[in-house]
Amino acid sequence: MRPHPPGRFPRRASRIAATVILLAGAALLVAPAALATTASPLHLTVTAPSQQFTSTSCTDPENPFLCVSTATGEVLSNLSTTPGTVDYTLVVDFSPGFDAPCNTVDETGVFTFDTGTITVRSHHRDCPGSIRPGPRIVTEFVVTGGTGAFAGATGSGTELGSGSIVYNGTIAF
Repeated sequence: MRPHPPGRFPRRASRIAATVILLAGAALLVAPAALATTASPLHLTVTAPSQQFTSTSCTDPENPFLCVSTATGEVLSNLSTTPGTVDYTLVVDFSPGFDAPCNTVDETGVFTFDTGTITVRSHHRDCPGSIRPGPRIVTEFVVTGGTGAFAGATGSGTELGSGSIVYNGTIAF
């Protein structure tokens, strides 16, 4: 075997290093595709009779019509064979007054099932059918996370509500 000049690899070592670098690069290109999840249908229905407000507080002296409410209810889903629960935090703006027919809601819902949770967010202007035809709630929602079987969940869809509140969209986890 001939000695090689300092700082230079023999040809065989150079080819092996080049092959290793190419294989590592190819693995990095393929890895995100292998780790990507496919979006699945998401259907959540908060049943009308089960919805209960658990607290309401209107303590902002600058805007006395801005309130924070919590609510809970039973939820049915295509992702669970058993019913779950939902816990809402709702920031509700009743301006210009509590007797106004419409209100604006910033909503966070945590849907809990035996296998984990799904968190959604939405923002909507709620009005009765006499003001705006159709359901009182008509908005888009975003899946912002999850735990357990739904860890890292993302997704989005449409939220509609008059009695029951129905979320239809997609979810990936």
